[in-house]
Amino acid sequence: MLGGGGSLRLLVLAAPVLLLACMGERQVSVQFTAQVRGEPLRCDASYEKVGASGTSLQLLDFKAYVHDVALVRKNGDRFPLVLAQDGRWQRKTIALLDFEDGTGTCNTGSPELRTEVVGVVPDFDDYTGVEFTLGVPRELNHRNVEWADPPLNDPSMWWSWTYGYRYLRLDVRSGGNRAYVFHVRADGCTGTPDIGVDCSAENQSTILLTGFVPGRSRVVFDVAALFAHTDFESSGDGLTDPVPGCFSSAGDPECAALLPQVGLGRGPRVLGGTDAFIRVE
Repeated sequence: MLGGGGSLRLLVLAAPVLLLACMGERQVSVQFTAQVRGEPLRCDASYEKVGASGTSLQLLDFKAYVHDVALVRKNGDRFPLVLAQDGRWQRKTIALLDFEDGTGTCNTGSPELRTEVVGVVPDFDDYTGVEFTLGVPRELNHRNVEWADPPLNDPSMWWSWTYGYRYLRLDVRSGGNRAYVFHVRADGCTGTPDIGVDCSAENQSTILLTGFVPGRSRVVFDVAALFAHTDFESSGDGLTDPVPGCFSSAGDPECAALLPQVGLGRGPRVLGGTDAFIRVE
């Protein structure tokens, strides 16, 4: 028999379904796109004058996990997107986005793309915002990827150092054939999946974007905006900064300018603006 707390949890979980049954539902596809200054980010293209050093850039890999996607009405009410359980890209409240198609410089990837999150919400006509958390729910983050169901069975998104997932993986090649990475993940983790994993920073951020109209708007990841202040030529000196890029480590000097772009770190948040990494168009 469930106690009062268990009954309350069941009611909370059932609320979106009950509301859909009462007033009708609407299928929604939340569209995502990766860009460089308005141009589609592609595996077979090179982008010039990116970052503080004005470097050329090519894409190597770009994937991200999002969960708890919701639409926001004009009055501020939030309604979870009840995800389609497709057995590949979406499971429970989690969805995987994949912006590389295995061509050109993305030669370690696969041809499959996924640039949408699909589900149903109550049939209101005044949705003006979208909200999602970048990451994997903590209770699922530190499990062995070999036993995970899709979309959590992607080994390229698994980080063995922390027994957890990369929430966002963006790998590029900068001028001079030099790899540069931005990986958002938990930091300061100890333990194993068998005994439990504790992290000093889970590094999950909930992102609210206004001006989003289902069917007309899309969520943009603008790589040029992300790297606007990055000096690709001087990153990764091999001593204080061993690897070019940011692995979401507390002491990584290159993370200071990048983490605020995803709602983390200590710098000013720059989400949703016209020159932001993550915004609506």
